[in-house]
Amino acid sequence: MYLWLGWGYADRISLPHAGRGLRRRAGIHARRGPDHLGVPPCELLPDRGEIAGALSLSRTPVREAFLALEARGLIRLFPKKGAVVTALDEAETAELLQVRIMLETTAVRLLGEREGGTGGVDTDLAALIEIQADAAASGDLLTFARADHRFHSRIVDENRNRVIDGFYAQLGPRLERLTHRVASRDPRNLERLLAEHRTLAGHVSSGDTAAYDRALREHVEAGHFSTRVA
Repeated sequence: MYLWLGWGYADRISLPHAGRGLRRRAGIHARRGPDHLGVPPCELLPDRGEIAGALSLSRTPVREAFLALEARGLIRLFPKKGAVVTALDEAETAELLQVRIMLETTAVRLLGEREGGTGGVDTDLAALIEIQADAAASGDLLTFARADHRFHSRIVDENRNRVIDGFYAQLGPRLERLTHRVASRDPRNLERLLAEHRTLAGHVSSGDTAAYDRALREHVEAGHFSTRVA
């Protein structure tokens, strides 16, 4: 599990992506920049001046990006010492996934009660499943993890609550890290996750909230707790 200071978050966390001010001010896109500054969890990041030099930036946007990363729980800042990459332990994993289950099941229930059907949601979920299928075929775990989070986020969107949307967006990078961890430890997990997403999408389409709840809990437990990660 590494933090890469050029692009991509999940288990590789994007400094430019997580710090939107950095992207705006420096014009760095999510898939550009050096990808050679890997730092394992619980270790100090390179000095901000070193990172700024590697990205051809001033220290200010790097400092802003560090603050954004800390706000998302991806690093911890220590005054006069530097920044340390956080590690996801089992307690935090369980808490993050508990929030996912709570928000998603509520959204599916609301969607089932809403007039007009689920056509728009069905179309979006199908498209995201296709993105994941293509990413799995090419071994692109970062794209797979991002699409995985977008799948779940699309369902949470149906709460139609701006406070929930903002809160869930803050959790996005850490949830993507979880998926990337599951996908990277065993490539066979990609097909299993895809199959489970297809099942979840089917329950959304049919409006079967109880079945969705059961399938989501199985999806979470099989993916994140069937094999303990050190």
